[in-house]
Amino acid sequence: ERVRERGMARALLLHPSYRATVRASSSSETRYDGVPEVKLSDPTKKYRVLVLGGTGRVGGSTATALSKLCPKLRIVVGGRNREKGEAMVAKLGENSEFAQVDINDTKMLETTLRDVDLVVHAAGPFQQAPQCTVLEAAINTKTAYIDVCDDTTYAFRAKSLAAEAVAANVPAITTAGIYPGVSNVMAAELVAAARIEDKGTPEKLRFSYYTAGTGGAGPTILATSFLLLGEEVTAYKQGEKVKLRPYTGMINVDFGKGIRKRDVYLL
Repeated sequence: ERVRERGMARALLLHPSYRATVRASSSSETRYDGVPEVKLSDPTKKYRVLVLGGTGRVGGSTATALSKLCPKLRIVVGGRNREKGEAMVAKLGENSEFAQVDINDTKMLETTLRDVDLVVHAAGPFQQAPQCTVLEAAINTKTAYIDVCDDTTYAFRAKSLAAEAVAANVPAITTAGIYPGVSNVMAAELVAAARIEDKGTPEKLRFSYYTAGTGGAGPTILATSFLLLGEEVTAYKQGEKVKLRPYTGMINVDFGKGIRKRDVYLL
């Protein structure tokens, strides 16, 4: 069985206490998509979160979700386009602001980071990026960091900075996007559930994705897809790493009602 390595990170299990908190929450609580409002550890402090790429599809969705899950957070929308940034701020409301920043300008980046508690790096694409400029700036300014990286090379480069992050006491999480972040959590949960139900440990896991056109995903995700088409696929077959051509290995997958059966390829 072949499993795509692209950006594969160590799978993380959802913390049991988090699940218990969600189950025990009152139905009268304010919720966003079924998730209760997040309470800040120190309600007297004005926490500030910078979302880089905040005018894009992923960053914009992140900023919107954060503002709804935790209305007391100060959301700083980071991007190069002031017009788009101000439009996003108008959508988010009064507890937000725009910061014009170029992630390739180290001085500008560090100046912006010094004024926030956490930076969410959603300014892709991560493919072929020569450096982890945002993570390096976060370490230099002692700012907590999280990204939505989906590229193996970038992820390993980020992990190589672990010692520096620990020395600076900077919490840093890489590859926390829909995949491999959420997909790995899903995989870990499936394995854990199988063990709890005494069904043994699954030997194979396959993830298949189908998107109708761009799906409204935005130009960055579309660019990422084209960049991946120009790279060999690193996959595993019976535990051995193999290189495969992109857009091969077609299989027909039944996605159920609505989408039905579709052909999918390695990417």
